[in-house]
Amino acid sequence: MSGTGKKQKEEEEDCSCYAESHSKKTCPPVHNVTHPLRYYEFTQEEIKALEECDKESFYQRCLPFSTLFATLTYAAIRNGYLNRSAHFGVAPKVMVAILFGHVVGRLSYMNACDAKLRRLPGNSYLGNVMRKHNAAKHNSESAKR
Repeated sequence: MSGTGKKQKEEEEDCSCYAESHSKKTCPPVHNVTHPLRYYEFTQEEIKALEECDKESFYQRCLPFSTLFATLTYAAIRNGYLNRSAHFGVAPKVMVAILFGHVVGRLSYMNACDAKLRRLPGNSYLGNVMRKHNAAKHNSESAKR
């Protein structure tokens, strides 16, 4: 403690991001990178396919799963398998079941939507990206086997 700490501190204060770091070694490199699809404009076919995916996943998966889980949860509460909330009643558990059904429905429809996007015409950039991603996924799976 003979004053060497003061010299070391003076040397480290050169960092341009001193507010975020007290050491030169931890200063992150400066990057100004934007996402490559930031300014991409979807074609009408791509928008239509995405809207169909959204609508079909809601009506074919989210609504049935939410209804099923909410009904099962309500029946479990009525039959005594689950306890109702003293203050709120059955509402919190049923709402969580509805939310869970919605999430499960969206996740279960991802493969169908992926296939729909891969069937977009050859001039569709989104379709090409999805086809390349699917090909890479299948190549990596076959390499593991």
